[in-house]
Amino acid sequence: MRSVKLSVALAREVSIARTLAATGWLRGTPYGRTLRRVIEGLAEIQLVDRSLALAAQIFTSVLPVMIAASVFSGWHAPAKTINDQFGFDSRSLYVDGTSLAADPSIAAFGVVGLLMVLLGGTSFARALARMYEAVWKVPAIGPREAWRWLATLLAVALAAGLVGQTRGLAQTGYAGRLLALLGEVVIWVFVWVLAPFLLTKGALTGRLLVVSGVLTAVGLTAVHAAGRILLPRITTNAQEHFGPLGLAFTSVSWLFVMSLVIVAAASIVKALALDETSIGHYLRGKANGDRE
Repeated sequence: MRSVKLSVALAREVSIARTLAATGWLRGTPYGRTLRRVIEGLAEIQLVDRSLALAAQIFTSVLPVMIAASVFSGWHAPAKTINDQFGFDSRSLYVDGTSLAADPSIAAFGVVGLLMVLLGGTSFARALARMYEAVWKVPAIGPREAWRWLATLLAVALAAGLVGQTRGLAQTGYAGRLLALLGEVVIWVFVWVLAPFLLTKGALTGRLLVVSGVLTAVGLTAVHAAGRILLPRITTNAQEHFGPLGLAFTSVSWLFVMSLVIVAAASIVKALALDETSIGHYLRGKANGDRE
C-alpha cells in the first residue's frame, strides 16, 4: 500500500539523519533537528510563492463556483460566509438595485456555464495537488484521475459555504460561541483530511491525514476569528477609497493569509513526521527501519 511505502521512506530518512555527525542544538538534538526541518521545509516549499498562487486560484476558481452555486440554486450560505468574514453586505454589489442573479444574461448562462465554471475551477485543486506532491514527494495525478480535482474543489467550496452557517450556533445560549468555533473546526477538519487523501491518492497514513487536518483547521479557524475583528474596518476603508477594486484587493490579501496556513500546515506535518522522538514514531506508525 502507498501509505506503508511512505512510512518506510520517512523512517529511512530519519535513520539517515541520525547517522550524520552534527553539533549545536539545531543539528545535534532531535528537537533541534525537527525545528530545523520545519524551517527548511517552509523554505524548500517556497511558502510565499505557493501561498500567493493558491490564493489567486481560490479567488479565481473557488469563489466563482460558490457564486455560481448561489445564483443557480438559491443557496445563500456563500453570501453569508462572505458577509460574516469581510464585514460587507454582498447586496451592496447589486447593480442599480437589481441582483445579478436576476439578470437575464446570467440566467441564460445555464447549466453549460456552470459546468464550465466547475471545469475551470479545478485549477485550484491542481495547484493544491502540486503543493502536496512537492511536500510529500508523491506521484502526480494523471488525467484519468481528474475526478479527484473536481471532488476536492467541490468539497472546499461546500465547506467554505457551510462555515458561514456556523455563526448561527453563536445564538444558542451561553456556549453558543464555543459551539460556533467547534462547528467551524469540524467542517475544516473534514475537508482538510479529505483533500490530501484525494490529491495524494491515499499515500498518507490516517494519522498524518488527521494531524494535518486538525492543524489546518485550527489555523484557518484562528484566521477566520481574527478576520471578524480586523476585516470589517479594513474592508470598509478599502471600499470607500477604491470601490470594488478595494474589496477585491482586500479579499485576495486575506485569502493569501489563509493559504499560508494551508501550505505551512502540510510542511510542518511533514517535518513532524520525520521527528526522531515519540511524535515522529506515532505519525509514521510501524515501519521497517524506524527503530530506536
